[in-house]
Amino acid sequence: MGVFRKWATFATLAASVSLTALSVGGLSSAASASPAPITVGELLPMSGAEAFVGQWFDHGIKAGIYAVNHSGGVMGHQLTYNLQDTAGDPVDAVTAWHTLQLHHPAFIAGPSSLEIMGVINLFQRAKIVDLMEGGTTQLDHMKDSYIYRVFPSDSALLSAEAYYALHGLSCKRAALIYTSDANAQAEVPPVEAAFKHGGGTIVANESIQAGQSSYLSEVSQAFAKSPKCVFFHADPQTAATLFANVRQLGHMNVHFITGDTGASLQLAQAIGMSTATKWVTGMAAPAAYAPAYKAFLNAYDGQWHTRSPLPASPAMYDAIVIASLAMTMAHSTNPTVWRKDIVKVSNPPGIPVYTYAQGVKLLKEHKKINYQGASGPENFNQYHNVFSSFEVVQFNAKNALHRVYNVSAAQVASMYAPKKK
Repeated sequence: MGVFRKWATFATLAASVSLTALSVGGLSSAASASPAPITVGELLPMSGAEAFVGQWFDHGIKAGIYAVNHSGGVMGHQLTYNLQDTAGDPVDAVTAWHTLQLHHPAFIAGPSSLEIMGVINLFQRAKIVDLMEGGTTQLDHMKDSYIYRVFPSDSALLSAEAYYALHGLSCKRAALIYTSDANAQAEVPPVEAAFKHGGGTIVANESIQAGQSSYLSEVSQAFAKSPKCVFFHADPQTAATLFANVRQLGHMNVHFITGDTGASLQLAQAIGMSTATKWVTGMAAPAAYAPAYKAFLNAYDGQWHTRSPLPASPAMYDAIVIASLAMTMAHSTNPTVWRKDIVKVSNPPGIPVYTYAQGVKLLKEHKKINYQGASGPENFNQYHNVFSSFEVVQFNAKNALHRVYNVSAAQVASMYAPKKK
């Protein structure tokens, strides 16, 4: 029947669903007036050193569920959720993953880069779709057909950091200070390569162990050759000690650049707001499509009663909308059936749609759609990764984020694309 199934088939399936007990994808109901809910699995770091990341993602997921449910649900089924805490640890994530399976989720949202490698092989084995957010470069060329990353890779984000250092700060000499964990250390080669590619020089590369009482030695080494800016990655507790040592040694006079965790108020407060508002910047993906972002804000306000969303939450909102549109298009909650429709509803060509309701309406009219997200295009490449521009953000005196610089997608690409001879 081609890309789009006949809605007569959907009507037949819907009738079958109402008469037959289903056990796939979280549906388990006999005939009833109210269709059984579809369970969204949440696999997130809600505790541990970077628990704020789990909170970001959870807020976006819940906003997405709100948006879908207030637009009629998926084929008449409301979305519900089950949240399991990974503690930000790859080993704990395995236990959380198996616990989550007892609730028969139709798909899983999360985890983050902190724990994805601990469970990455489980999704393909169980044939369950995962829409995760996290920039780890280990997934840049992934071939797992059941995992889709809705947030750009750190390779792109770190290239944006390098571009900002070189062109926004005119910094040609940089030091690196990254915690020794695998997630942080995976960021070092891409940012170093991008900075060097753009003409910069790395004068120091210091690895620090998280949670130590002093980093005076490492700070001394990092500033021994007078860097003009510093790329860093650290959790709030570690950052508090690190920046106290930087101030103690008299080096709090250069810009510190970090990734999306730099949009965390918790990190800024640990560093010290007077320092963060002057010397520290983070990265964020811009709201690429105003209609989609407005819809996101409406759903976020409906769920959380505020129009000031947490960082990174738009991408997980998009993940819920994309999965719901794919299930709607496939007329199925079986991941082996609707998985291939993720790209069909999110990638061009197609009529641009900015809300779940718009997408459902056009799918019912047998039209090809291209969902344009609150977090960006959400167009998946052959490795199930997406790509976007970035905003450099910083907290102001009122503890609110504001944009200080914009790096376009073309400028990001220029940082690691081979130079033409």
